[in-house]
Amino acid sequence: MPGRNHSVEAGFLDSLPNTLRPAAADLLHYYRLSQLIKMRKEGVKNDLQQRFDLKTIQWLQALDAVILTKVSYFEVTTQMTPRHINKLLEITAFALHEPDANLSELYKRVEKDYAFFADWLKQVQDVRVEFVKHAKSKGLI
Repeated sequence: MPGRNHSVEAGFLDSLPNTLRPAAADLLHYYRLSQLIKMRKEGVKNDLQQRFDLKTIQWLQALDAVILTKVSYFEVTTQMTPRHINKLLEITAFALHEPDANLSELYKRVEKDYAFFADWLKQVQDVRVEFVKHAKSKGLI
């Protein structure tokens, strides 16, 4: 869960209608990323549906915003595995409804409205470049 001492992309949540914000805040604070993805794929838990009277499309909108916010919480560094980084990009593409998008396409999709997230994607690219440099220096590619 994002703490108060971490930066995240708040724009996804800020763009939600006021009617969705209480549910989104609950999702953000009480559910892990894996749980959010499962709910996005399989449906929202009954206890949430009882507490927040939202239509399916509204739940999907809130879940996408919260998933993207949580993804931006991760600090991408060369200490992460390429597999982990690729999974974060896959989750990003899923929540943006562009499952086949590459990093460049994802960047173009968010750069105008979500500056922090665009910078996060730039960091992902920088780390990928470092991985390639390291692999070349070791003769792996």
